[in-house]
Amino acid sequence: MSTLASLVRFLVACFACLVIFCSVPVYVVLLVSWMIISIPLPETWFHIVEDGLWGWYQSMVVFFFEHCTGVELYIEGNIPKIKENCIVISNHQCLVDWIVADFVAIRQGMVGHMRYVFKNSLKYYPLYGFGFGVHGGVFVRRDGKYNDDNMKKTLNKLIRRKTNLYFLVYPEGTRFSPARKDLLEKSQSFATKAGLQPLSQVLTPRVKAFECTLNTLRHHVHAVYDITVIYEGVQKHAKGDKRLVAPTTWQFITGKCRRVYIRFERFPIDDVVNSITSLKSDNPDTSGCMLWLHERFSIKDKLLKDFYENDETSSQPMQKKASPLTNGSRSVLPLSRTLPSALSIIILTSMMLYFPLTRSLMIYISIFGTALCGFYAHVFF
Repeated sequence: MSTLASLVRFLVACFACLVIFCSVPVYVVLLVSWMIISIPLPETWFHIVEDGLWGWYQSMVVFFFEHCTGVELYIEGNIPKIKENCIVISNHQCLVDWIVADFVAIRQGMVGHMRYVFKNSLKYYPLYGFGFGVHGGVFVRRDGKYNDDNMKKTLNKLIRRKTNLYFLVYPEGTRFSPARKDLLEKSQSFATKAGLQPLSQVLTPRVKAFECTLNTLRHHVHAVYDITVIYEGVQKHAKGDKRLVAPTTWQFITGKCRRVYIRFERFPIDDVVNSITSLKSDNPDTSGCMLWLHERFSIKDKLLKDFYENDETSSQPMQKKASPLTNGSRSVLPLSRTLPSALSIIILTSMMLYFPLTRSLMIYISIFGTALCGFYAHVFF
């Protein structure tokens, strides 16, 4: 029975990957078509429909990653039931983090309004980079050449268009992994020089992108959401390690990660600004914003440490008695929130693959469109 179940999970995962990647040219065709049609229309109209397209596609992704993997999601904290513009900060461990952020946003009806801070290199990711940029994603360099001009320009454009925002920032700048001891040592050294407490389960947050986002969006957003994501890891990095490795995308979609725990906290934007203003450091290079952000990540550090140092052999959800996440409850997303998007995308993609003309169009988009989108991204993003 377990062998049959594993085979079924494998086939479902293969089908999910096939749909997700084959539907990208379909998404690009619809997006470019709307970009052309909307030229004479108000900019606000463009983003209303474009947000709908983005939410349509991302709801399909959530369908496969949440409903088809068998993952159990436990959330501590109250996600608002109403839509509101917000800045979201989260710890970063693997590529699945982006999808887990979708899990949270879709429960608030905000998945279509998600926008992100990306590494600059992702603008050249085939077709996806183009979609990220058109949707209002911000591409920043993480090589010491950070320049906030591009971020301010993009954010101000979104403000001018009165765009709804669920703006996600990963302040660590890169993914934490227990296997990257060198990265952790570098992060701890940075903290020590800044007069901050070194952390062991997260990287010391870098403040520039978050500070620019906060200052620019201060009068456009209502709150800052602080999300801590903890995976039931799939394996240990080395013998004796208590911290488990976060799942890869393939491990997650094949059901290797049984549970994800999320701690959600909401801070009104005025409270965040006032707290930052009141914080002072003896180090002139350490701003109040850095102190506030480091305090939030110190809490994440303790949450992760408590979770992984507790009894890892428990097979029952939320039975880790020492973990602060024991107050979390199982969150089940209604199938009606994702199934319509998944079915419509599957049908539309199948139709385009079936007919010779549209199939050829998808192939040309995949080959030549990648180059054109990369050029467009280089010039405009």
